[in-house]
Amino acid sequence: MFKRSGRSLSIAMLWLVCNAGASGQSPSYQRTFPVELKDAVALDIRVSKGDVTVSYNRDGQVSIYAFALDARGKSVSKEFFESTLNIEQTNNRIAIRDNPHDISPDAALKISYKIDVPFRTEVRSVILGAGNQTVLGITGPATLITGIGDIEASYVRSGLVKAETGKGKISCTRVAQVEAETGSGSITLMEDGPSKATVKKGMGRIDVGGARGGFQGSTDRGELHIKAVPWDDWQLNSISGNIRVELPPGAGFEVDIATTSGEIAIGRGDMERSDAVDHRYHQKVNGGGKLIQVRSDTGSVSID
Repeated sequence: MFKRSGRSLSIAMLWLVCNAGASGQSPSYQRTFPVELKDAVALDIRVSKGDVTVSYNRDGQVSIYAFALDARGKSVSKEFFESTLNIEQTNNRIAIRDNPHDISPDAALKISYKIDVPFRTEVRSVILGAGNQTVLGITGPATLITGIGDIEASYVRSGLVKAETGKGKISCTRVAQVEAETGSGSITLMEDGPSKATVKKGMGRIDVGGARGGFQGSTDRGELHIKAVPWDDWQLNSISGNIRVELPPGAGFEVDIATTSGEIAIGRGDMERSDAVDHRYHQKVNGGGKLIQVRSDTGSVSID
């Protein structure tokens, strides 16, 4: 129905959700930059702290809104951001920086940025301290890094989404390709393309639904759960977290499981039950297919 003025009803609804938090507060600062339609926009963000939302709005311009509340809950003046933010435009490249001397990680300020961009936009966004990141409805690629905070990416149509947080949750929905890593937290991937997810330590879990490509997942003590059709090979690893794989009836695949001491449980009628004492299991199911390789030290493994 429309290709440039909007992408879909789903994106529009998600855009409203992403921007609901700022709807009751007028921006302290606002600027709009015209950009060429023929070239993609390259957005480069590096700020000390605060939440960052980048979402599709309209082609031909980039609009930047900055919000801030002081320790008393009152909006800061426009002059604060005018002296603190440095925004530079070179053709379709826009760089946003703040002054760390004015916005230190410990400053009693609640800051957020909302950036409306064209559909053809690639993003690199780094939050040095604490802050959440959200990216919605662009082509990508997108690199999203935060010290402490959650990361969410939805409807990034092409290019890699690389999401990395020191502590926080990561959620990706209908993203072309994903590399997600959290130092401590959980990862949820829904209907994404080829993906890689890593929880480096702690009880954070990985949940994957409707994977549309290869998948590599690794957890420490948290559960790893994947429910999908195996369109490509999977590699699943945990130290002590349990691993659960759910596949549709009649699916053809090859499974190779090895644990150090964890149990192996088979809950499918088209697979032989496991009674191996050496904690190994290998079988081609329904004629075979893509390889599902599972490795766990002490965590249990179940195939359903």
